Amino acid sequence: MREIHVSHHFAAPPETVFAAIADHERFLTMGSIRCRLQREGTPERNGIGAVRQVEGDGLRFVEHITAFDAPRHYEYVIRSLARSNGAALPLRHERGWLDFTRDANGTRVDWHSRVHATIPLLGPLLIEPLVARKLQRAFSALLSHAAARMIATPL
Repeated sequence: MREIHVSHHFAAPPETVFAAIADHERFLTMGSIRCRLQREGTPERNGIGAVRQVEGDGLRFVEHITAFDAPRHYEYVIRSLARSNGAALPLRHERGWLDFTRDANGTRVDWHSRVHATIPLLGPLLIEPLVARKLQRAFSALLSHAAARMIATPL
């Protein structure tokens, strides 16, 4: 099992940052990545029970929001992870979560995700480190893009 962690600072209060990042369709759409909400959650559209489909770079994820505590925290789990052609990938997602912490200059967002390669021996040695690096880069890019978008078009 591999845990990925990325931290990013936003020069805005947690309420603003949480609202921007919890808007799954907008937040998870960047470059070739697209997100579509398949089912709305509660108490907000993107809250608990929401199901989102993320596609890009030849992959398709179906994610379920499992915890939602605005403006402090939300969690998700990837229930389906496959190539765009439908072929399953040898990975299991255990949990992903984002924490939003107020500080003197705005908000720190900490994004964690845990993945496990299901192929014995090669999975932990080769696949997990590769996936961790790619996810770390993707999470950083999404958070940086969200910060730039917030500066360009404040909520």
